[in-house]
Amino acid sequence: MNTDFKEIIDKFIKINQKGYVLGINNNQINSAGLTLEHLLGKKADSMFFPDYYGIEVKCTSRFSRYNISLFSISFDGPNLFESNYLLEQYGTYDEDYKEKKKLIVNFKINEKVLVGKYYFELKIDDENEKLFINIYDLNFNLIEKSGYLSFDTLKKRIQIKLSKLALIFASKKKTDDNLFFRYYKIVCLTIKDFNTFLGLLKSSDVKACLMLRFSKSGVDILKNKNKNMCFSIKKKSIYKLFNEVFKYEN
Repeated sequence: MNTDFKEIIDKFIKINQKGYVLGINNNQINSAGLTLEHLLGKKADSMFFPDYYGIEVKCTSRFSRYNISLFSISFDGPNLFESNYLLEQYGTYDEDYKEKKKLIVNFKINEKVLVGKYYFELKIDDENEKLFINIYDLNFNLIEKSGYLSFDTLKKRIQIKLSKLALIFASKKKTDDNLFFRYYKIVCLTIKDFNTFLGLLKSSDVKACLMLRFSKSGVDILKNKNKNMCFSIKKKSIYKLFNEVFKYEN
C-alpha cells in the first residue's frame, strides 16, 4: 500500500464494506459524489486545497461519460475582477430570472465558439506563457483580448490541487425512487507534469470551460456562483495525465 494514500485507502475499504448505501439525494448527476463526501465525513466544497489529507478525491459512476473535473481557477487579469467584467459585458440574461446574467463557454482550443452575440476563442500563447480569451463580434472582428491565465499560475494550482488524486468508482441502482451507491474501486494517482497537462489541453483531452452563473435554488438563491475557468479531463484520458500508484477493487 502506498503510504501517501493510506488514510483514504483505509477509509475507502470501510466504505466499500458497507455495500450499497442510500444516496443523500436523487440527483443522477451529483448524488454519487455528494454521498461519498458524506461518507468520508467532509463537507461539499470547492476549496483551493485538496479534499482529504492532502489528497484530491474525485468520484465517477461505472458507466458515466462525463468528464472528470480537475480544478477551477480565477483569472490573473487584465482586470482585478475579470470574471465580473466578462459577465457584465458579454453575459446573457437568464430565461427565468430576467435581471440576472450568466455566461457559460465550453472552449475549443484555437476555435471560435458562438455564445449569444459573440464568438469566444481560447488561445495558448507558448511564447508569453499565457492562456487568454479572444472575443469577436458576429462578423469575426476582434473586439478584445480578455481574461488570461499565466502558465505559472496554472502550474502552482496543479501542483497544489492535483499532486495526489484518489479516483473512486461507484455503481448505482434505483429502488422505490431512491438512489443507492456501492463504491467498488479506488485508483490512487500522481500527476505527471505541467507540459503533459498543456499538451492534453491542446489535444482536447483536457477541456476548459468558463462558468459564470448564479444559484437558482436553496439558501443561496440568486447569489453568484462563479467557478471562473474550469478544467476537466476525459475519463478515458486520465492515465495520460496521471501515473497509477495503487488500485483496489472489490
